[in-house]
Amino acid sequence: MVPSNYNRSVIMVIMGGVLLSLLGIGDRNLDNATGPQIAFYRAVSQSIFFAFIFILTSRKAYKAAFVGLGRRGWFAAFTMSMASFLLIMSFQYTLIANAVFFISLTPLFAAILAWLFLRENIDKRTTLAMAIALIGVCIIFGTNINGEGVIGMVLALMMAFCYAGSIVIIRTLPKANIVLICTLNALMTLILMLPLMDSFILSQKDLMICLGLGIVQVGMGTALVMAGAQHVPAAQVSILALLEVVLSPLWVWIFVKEVPSLTTVIGGAIVLCGVIYQVLGAREARKRPLDMSLAIDISVETKPK
Repeated sequence: MVPSNYNRSVIMVIMGGVLLSLLGIGDRNLDNATGPQIAFYRAVSQSIFFAFIFILTSRKAYKAAFVGLGRRGWFAAFTMSMASFLLIMSFQYTLIANAVFFISLTPLFAAILAWLFLRENIDKRTTLAMAIALIGVCIIFGTNINGEGVIGMVLALMMAFCYAGSIVIIRTLPKANIVLICTLNALMTLILMLPLMDSFILSQKDLMICLGLGIVQVGMGTALVMAGAQHVPAAQVSILALLEVVLSPLWVWIFVKEVPSLTTVIGGAIVLCGVIYQVLGAREARKRPLDMSLAIDISVETKPK
């Protein structure tokens, strides 16, 4: 009989993936907010949300949590902030579907970086998965090379690489407070966005949507995945977390009529097949509060230029 906490945890991960996929809808309902403005105000509410969770869960051991980060913990937070910045820029220059499928390569990039820096072997399954995903990437990129979105797709690839780097760093910090890293990530995003802000003034509607994205979409979505991942094997969470990658362009397709090209859909399906094949063969990792490769933050989506 399947334990009830397992069933609840699976539901929590699914709900988290659904919330994380709703950013495109929020973005497309904005009136005049720019990418940096969306990132800034989303990070404001995101930092408050995670700071609140940190205070509740740290049991007043604040100093120990900061000391436990070390330089690598701070660097992981900074790398995540850079990933958010690159993702913001990628959505300014390409459609959601184009970028999201590239972002789904994060687990495979993490495997490569773990091989380079942690001396973890890349097995035959992962190698084949990379080959499959590469075919999908070539289809998406190659068929759009003369059209719009090339810059955005390159930025999305850079984002996936940076986020994979933060995953590998966090794996070397088994005692690090993940919630604190998420808080610092949001605060660093605020700092990164400041030079890009042409104005801090937003309409009331845009401000409420941006703040809501930080609390509901990113904050609650990530928190649900974090909580659910405590009782679900990492490989299974990886599959469930792909719900975000699939639903994000789907919502925009259905409700905003932002239709991806047929080759993007085909290439994206091939990429997802490669990622799914890889995670299905992954060994069950030791239980952690969160496998960061599973909660790919589709940070801020802005309208393509």
